[in-house]
Amino acid sequence: MFIGREKEIRELHEAIASPDGLAKVVVLTGRRRVGKSALIEHFCRNCLDIPFYKLLGMPAQKVNRTKVELANLAVQMKDTFDVPKPNLSDWDEALWAMAKYVERGNCVLMIDEINWFGKSHGDITNILFTLWENKLKHIKGFTLILTGSLASWIKKFITESEGWYGRLSWEKVLQPLPLIDALKIIPAPIKQRMAMNEQLRYLMISGGIPSYLEVFNFSKSLEDNLKRTAFSQSGYLYREFDILMKDLFRTKGERVKSILNILSSGKHSAVELAKKLDLDKPNGHLYLDLDMMEQSAFIRSVKPWDLSNGTFEQRDAQYYISDPYLRFFYKAIAPREQAIKLDTAQLPENLDSLLGYQFEYVMRENLALVYRALSMNPEDVIRAAPYQTKGLQIDLLIETRRYFYIVEMKFQHKKLSSEVIQSMKQKLKNLTVRVIKAFVLRSSM
Repeated sequence: MFIGREKEIRELHEAIASPDGLAKVVVLTGRRRVGKSALIEHFCRNCLDIPFYKLLGMPAQKVNRTKVELANLAVQMKDTFDVPKPNLSDWDEALWAMAKYVERGNCVLMIDEINWFGKSHGDITNILFTLWENKLKHIKGFTLILTGSLASWIKKFITESEGWYGRLSWEKVLQPLPLIDALKIIPAPIKQRMAMNEQLRYLMISGGIPSYLEVFNFSKSLEDNLKRTAFSQSGYLYREFDILMKDLFRTKGERVKSILNILSSGKHSAVELAKKLDLDKPNGHLYLDLDMMEQSAFIRSVKPWDLSNGTFEQRDAQYYISDPYLRFFYKAIAPREQAIKLDTAQLPENLDSLLGYQFEYVMRENLALVYRALSMNPEDVIRAAPYQTKGLQIDLLIETRRYFYIVEMKFQHKKLSSEVIQSMKQKLKNLTVRVIKAFVLRSSM
């Protein structure tokens, strides 16, 4: 079942080559499991009436890397193009053979996980670019689609490289499904019987990642689902963390894990991270790792907001884990890892509190819903971000052309107490700006 992505489908219609028109290149990146391949395959198979071919890059092998990769590609070519299995001796030959199978034009070729495609060749994107310039760009009605989960690699070698720069008809970082669309994954008959708060509890764990939501059996309780998927050695959500670290980051997996371990306790600046990692100061490697993790949508950075001049300061950015699944893994699953291995793990007693804590981060990724709840025109928004200064912490501060809005995020079943009102009044008092409106955003909106 394919859900949502209407905007991306409209943009893809504009981005691909028209029949007998100039060839085009499309690049789509995004977090692992976010649905990149599903989007392209749905679009090409259901919205187009031309041949669609897909080749998949495989993670680099430890031994016989080139031989294994070329053998795998040969099998894919045989199955994809319905031809005898080619004998591929090197990557130049492999890519030119690939071009031969699409030379008739009016077709789409998708290379999925391009960051693993030809990993054993250190210059694969340059070979592909040379092939594009000499052969592929002259094929009428041909579209080359490159996708991958390692956004920083694709940014470095494709979207911002000298060769490919200016030659892409469409490039996009695919975000998780918006909350409204993600909820549509719940089967309609079950959804009609399920309270909104219960539906949202699933989103507090999975965010808008389709494959995470699809592992749940919605006819059972969230607690029963978590016992099976998160607190069992064979559980999908338990095993997913190691898969992300190994398959996505490979040799950098341990460094990424070390940074995530630190960020699991809260926001940290690069200077604070360096200190905890036993570095004299933040170096280029640390900033590259942080950039890679941020582009992979696992963490985000928030910069100090200077309300006196309405700008974000470039220094002292604070990094935090933004991905709902990773946050839940560190708060609920990782502390019970030994019990999970012994098959004695119990659900957290404070599960609802953990999910309530997640609500703030999920809503930051769904600001369109916040604006709608406040009857606000998104075009009027100048800035929207968490705000923190000495003695004052605001979940979300929104600046518009006329007002500042203080938004408090709460996820709970019972009614809000008067303490929340008093807390908001104190925040209003401590924040000195032109005109202020304050709101409490609840899960029952």
